[in-house]
Amino acid sequence: MNDSLSTGRRTFYFDQTSLRTPHFNLALEEALALRLVAEGYLGGIRFWENPRSIVIGLSEDPIRTVGQENLDVFFGYAERVPLSEKPEPGSPPYVARRASGGGTVVHEPGWNLNFSLFVSIREKPELFPVGNSYSILLGIACRALSLQGIESKAMGKSDLATETSEAWKKISGNAQFRKKECIVQHGTLILDPRLISLVSDLLPHPPEEPEYREGRTHRDFVTSLPPEFSPVKFKRDLSLLFADYLGVEKIGTRAGRSFRKSVFLEANRLFREKYASKEFITGER
Repeated sequence: MNDSLSTGRRTFYFDQTSLRTPHFNLALEEALALRLVAEGYLGGIRFWENPRSIVIGLSEDPIRTVGQENLDVFFGYAERVPLSEKPEPGSPPYVARRASGGGTVVHEPGWNLNFSLFVSIREKPELFPVGNSYSILLGIACRALSLQGIESKAMGKSDLATETSEAWKKISGNAQFRKKECIVQHGTLILDPRLISLVSDLLPHPPEEPEYREGRTHRDFVTSLPPEFSPVKFKRDLSLLFADYLGVEKIGTRAGRSFRKSVFLEANRLFREKYASKEFITGER
């Protein structure tokens, strides 16, 4: 994790290359949010992946969105192999609950890319209204995609969709949460069409859907980015556009040891006490 001091305002850049369980990754998301303003940061960006996982929104009922069979398999495994920070070989799809709202998603390494934008609402008060924040932050992601010739727009509450010969199809789902004057907007880009088949195999039709879905199946509603799409270029472009929005020259140029230490201490606590808890995952607390 790197940080920068530009015009007196610190930012961080975290391109995570190590694979961690979704429970630790989501704990890390919240820890970054909790420490951002307290440590004097304006904002930051994170890129990350999960092992094969089913991640549900904060208020969702996992029986309706994940299915009893997936839950039974996962919790049966978790009773034999306690959840840890690092994924275990041969594990079934992990099931985790995130701090943000929105619907259930499926993650697979290399088949999707997760990106997270962190901003101090104290420094960027225009993000306080939810509608404004989605419009501004989704707009940055849209512009980054357009630099690779991918035209997209925000649809539903927080999707990014692209127009195909058949209809508008989803390429990215996004959601938000807010902690300690920090807004976090995280999203996922679908890189590989095999992810769509995996979603169809694992998940039932969602109990709620955006109007533009019009009852379509997962296969008919979702599409992947073209094969020539470059995640490396997207990371660079998104970071530059985000830096421009924050009013800094670039995101994250120097390591911030104290920030990193406080974040990982917080993440370890949240992992143990919250995200790896069966009660939290099932929504019983």
